[in-house]
Amino acid sequence: MNGHPEFTFTEVFVPDDDVLGGVGNGYELTKEWFTDERLMIAARTTGAAERALGLARDRSVERRQFGSPIADFQLVQGMLADCAVDIAVNRAYTHQVAWEADQPGTDRKTLHAKAAIAKLAASEAAGRVIDRCVQIFGGRGYDRSYPVERLYRELRVDRIWEGTSEIQRLIIAGELVKRGTGVLQMPTP
Repeated sequence: MNGHPEFTFTEVFVPDDDVLGGVGNGYELTKEWFTDERLMIAARTTGAAERALGLARDRSVERRQFGSPIADFQLVQGMLADCAVDIAVNRAYTHQVAWEADQPGTDRKTLHAKAAIAKLAASEAAGRVIDRCVQIFGGRGYDRSYPVERLYRELRVDRIWEGTSEIQRLIIAGELVKRGTGVLQMPTP
């Protein structure tokens, strides 16, 4: 079987009051579910990137080349710093959007686009982070006995499911075109 399963019910009566989300609101209910799921992916990928950075940092301090820890080499330091920046920015944005999701009266359409931004940015950043971390591990980064190898394989799917990165870009662009750039800005305290 290809695709998602489809369930069909015949000769079943469901009173209007018992329809999840209300009659005719299935699409909005699905968008709300996608908003929550995309925020969870943003949080999960940011956490995985943090784990990978911790492993790479430890490896760079322990691994020695030319008589020094590779953490002493500026290009390795640059990779570690770039990882820290990717993580910090995405952690802050994901927390902000999750906070907005909890606020009463938040515009759900705008929130849907902000969750798309969080998923797109965090999953793409996690891909960059884990790629750098594998680089820091060198050939050991491909060795299944090291956790970075597994993170490398597992993080890739987060740019695909619950809407590919390309779909997230379409959602974000659609909101920008329809409502302008101001709606996607963070609220000021």
